[in-house]
Amino acid sequence: MSDEEQRENQENTILYIRQGDQKDGFAEVSIAPDKLTVTGTFHPPVSGGDFLTYPNVVAKLEENGIITGVLHDVIQETIFKANTTHDTISDVVIARGIPPVTEIPEHFVIRKDLIERKPEIDPDASRVDWHAVSAFSIVKAREPIARRIATVPGVSGQNVYGEQTPFEARKMPVFSAGTNVIDHEKGLFAGKSGRLSISSDGVITIEEVLLLKKGIDFTTGNIVFPGDVIIQGKIADGFKVYAGGSLVSSEVVDVTEIVCKKDMIVQAGIEGKGRGALRVGGALSAKYIQNCKVAVRGDITVSGSIVQSKVYSMGVIRMGENAKLVGCECIVIGGVIAFDIGTPRGAKTYIRCGTNFTVQQELDIANEQLKILSIKLQQAETAYKDDQNDKLSRAIETIKAKMAEINAKIPTYLPNIDTNDKAYIEVRGSIHPGTELEICHVPYTVTKLQKQVLFRLDKSKGIIISEPWKKT
Repeated sequence: MSDEEQRENQENTILYIRQGDQKDGFAEVSIAPDKLTVTGTFHPPVSGGDFLTYPNVVAKLEENGIITGVLHDVIQETIFKANTTHDTISDVVIARGIPPVTEIPEHFVIRKDLIERKPEIDPDASRVDWHAVSAFSIVKAREPIARRIATVPGVSGQNVYGEQTPFEARKMPVFSAGTNVIDHEKGLFAGKSGRLSISSDGVITIEEVLLLKKGIDFTTGNIVFPGDVIIQGKIADGFKVYAGGSLVSSEVVDVTEIVCKKDMIVQAGIEGKGRGALRVGGALSAKYIQNCKVAVRGDITVSGSIVQSKVYSMGVIRMGENAKLVGCECIVIGGVIAFDIGTPRGAKTYIRCGTNFTVQQELDIANEQLKILSIKLQQAETAYKDDQNDKLSRAIETIKAKMAEINAKIPTYLPNIDTNDKAYIEVRGSIHPGTELEICHVPYTVTKLQKQVLFRLDKSKGIIISEPWKKT
């Protein structure tokens, strides 16, 4: 379009409506480029001129094709105001077309918390635990992922000339159900628990295995995952891991706190730095264990040594050909198979076999609670002698009731602690003096160096006996 045509087109959008003479009142009317609104500026007459009238304005609008959405009340009120106040009234909308309604196709809206992974900051906390900020969106089975939004039909509009204006169709992000995602009439739901993943083309899947190629650090945060976890890098200091399935690591595992509900396989070693705690619901396999507290419901297989650790198992501890068990406390239901146990000097090694460590822990907790309550009772009774008031009296009765409750539970633990009188300790190399052994609460202290020996319980005599170990 040429500049001359553009100027002509612009001139065509402006109308001048006069009552008659140049002195008369008039209206300057402008039609918007989209033809959806008409605005007017109303001028009063000069001295000796006639007032602008409503019929004249409406007739001129109709004469120029403006027939839709004419605001007659507004026109009348504005003309009256201009004529009575003798002021110019500017930019008044006097006609408004019907805008088209944009069509919105059916689409999914993903939960905001699943796509915006921001730290949840407690304003009352002294500091933010950045270890707890996760880079992953984890969902549980049957949990909603996205809402289905129904189609909003498009509706054509009408401009002030009565012409139909087409509607537009809004483009929405396209998402679809992938593996382990259920496409329901109400939206998308997780078919299984796992990690939410959205591909570049909008396919949403739930991954049952979490693969961490670069390990665990501030870029991942603590890991809480309902399925299997595979770690190909290191676990940075201070980070915690919870795996609802199995856990596999190709590197040395630095333990702060790890919970694995099924089997755990570590191709290198496990290190706890004296404060780490590891709990495994299945079996555990590792190259070595050092300075860590380990509780395992299944068997423990270690090809190397276990050093300065507390190791509990409801199965058997099996160690490699030249593996050493040094400075440890071990409680196992089954038995212990090691090459060397203990050391000529340094921390003692303590092994208790045939004992259910979970029941033993409950018993230990109960005994510790009794000790604390006993001290509190003594303090309360001493105070009551000096000041016999109802508050102290009630406190004494409460403590006694709690102690009675714990004392009643203790007998239920005892029959379930020693569950395997067939437990054994197999030494294929040497066991050093000072090592403390126990099978079903029958104690045995190693007083001299012994080699290739098997320890087991002789129930008839109520003692632990040693006999030569024979390679089978």
